[in-house]
Amino acid sequence: MIHYRMLLVVTMLCAMSAFQAQETLYSTSWENPPFSAGQSAGGIEGWSAGTGAGASQTVSLQQARTGTQSLKWDNLGVLNQTYSIGRGIRPLTPSEKLVVSTYVWISSATQENRLYGLYLTSSAEGLLENTVLGITIDGDGKVRAGTTWEATFNPGDWIDQASPDTYTDRWLRMELTLDRGSGVGTATIEGFSDGLVVSVPLLQMAVPGGVALGTDYVGTTSRAGAAYFDDLLIRVEPASPLQGWNEIANGGGDAGDLPATAQKVHITGRRACTDSVDFIAGVNEENDVDMFVLCITNPSAFRASLLSTDNGSAGFDTQLWLFRCDGRGVAFNDDSAGTTFSRLDNSTGCISESGIYLLAVSQYNRDAVDANGRLLWTNTPFTGVRCPPNGPGGANPVAGWQGATPAGGTYIISLRGASFVSPDGCLPCISHNGDADNNGCIDDADLLLVLFAFGNTGANLGRTDINCDGTVDDADLLTVLFHFGEGC
Repeated sequence: MIHYRMLLVVTMLCAMSAFQAQETLYSTSWENPPFSAGQSAGGIEGWSAGTGAGASQTVSLQQARTGTQSLKWDNLGVLNQTYSIGRGIRPLTPSEKLVVSTYVWISSATQENRLYGLYLTSSAEGLLENTVLGITIDGDGKVRAGTTWEATFNPGDWIDQASPDTYTDRWLRMELTLDRGSGVGTATIEGFSDGLVVSVPLLQMAVPGGVALGTDYVGTTSRAGAAYFDDLLIRVEPASPLQGWNEIANGGGDAGDLPATAQKVHITGRRACTDSVDFIAGVNEENDVDMFVLCITNPSAFRASLLSTDNGSAGFDTQLWLFRCDGRGVAFNDDSAGTTFSRLDNSTGCISESGIYLLAVSQYNRDAVDANGRLLWTNTPFTGVRCPPNGPGGANPVAGWQGATPAGGTYIISLRGASFVSPDGCLPCISHNGDADNNGCIDDADLLLVLFAFGNTGANLGRTDINCDGTVDDADLLTVLFHFGEGC
């Protein structure tokens, strides 16, 4: 009985701890006080006019989900441009997840090109051009979401469309989440009469400075409309464990552009060539190339993508490069899927074996060259994943980069079939006593690393090739077993 009581107490304490870890930063139903019907919300409770000076919004008694008031946006007349209001939030820590939700009522009088949305912005003023995460719905039922302002209104970027008569004159719930730990956000809208739920994951490492509500348009015709917002809630909860790599936060600064200076995607406690790395985030500066050391555990499933459809993102024309540890080229892609963004996979069979590789990202037209300044890959064709040799220097290792480029900004490379590496990275194979993950203790983790790599051959075997003979076999396994328990 005592044990059950202790278990109950522990369970209650855990539940209380989880509850206390959640914090409401702000909530409003636009009620009086402090909001007065017929007046703008700007200047009240920290709200400020954003894009378009916050025009077309007033507190209204016409519709309400809770209480008697809501925030109305009237764009049926001459106020048919882009408008928003914003409110700042405190800085988020890397251990927090932001959750913002609100309800929106789209009038049936809203025309197809008028849209309404919820946004996270990089500043407190609520300017939509500073959007880092947003979701919108237009009068035609099209839902758009993305990590830029453009993604929330571009005509061809809609991700789903609600059926007619399922979304107007009813309360729809919008939600944005941004997990500082994992770098994964979500954009969700639900409440359609037919039960439709539209939700999309999005990678974003930017730290938001504010929340915005607003209205925008897809085209300059048929853009009249009206909508109401109510029950806005801004809260934080514990973030998820980091499953990715950040050039600045984890790497300590700018990643190098050659094998000798590439950042090793290694975090203490993450098992080399076992624990997956889901993304790499970084910043592209002027004339910059960032190179990273990672482990490709599953060549057939490998993917490195800067396409939003694969949950990557970048604000510049990208190129992706894959090299062996000796700097010789493996695969390259400039443009993919009719965009200027890049995607590498093994659809062309360039990657012949699992192991340690170098992944680099550059801006077009910053290109890899050999020691004689010759291109490893030619510039054309721009699309498709290409194996070397393709350029005049294709058989040689990368020795530099040519082509001047301006600063490109932030990027996120979404990964699949890739894992963290050991602190050794691309160092030549060094025989050891069985500590395959190089943590000082020979245990089950080392045994599993060797077992999973059993039978692999080649030069990219990392520390699983314990005797450095080019094959992971029973000799390596026996070494682990013989020294099992040492250092633990």
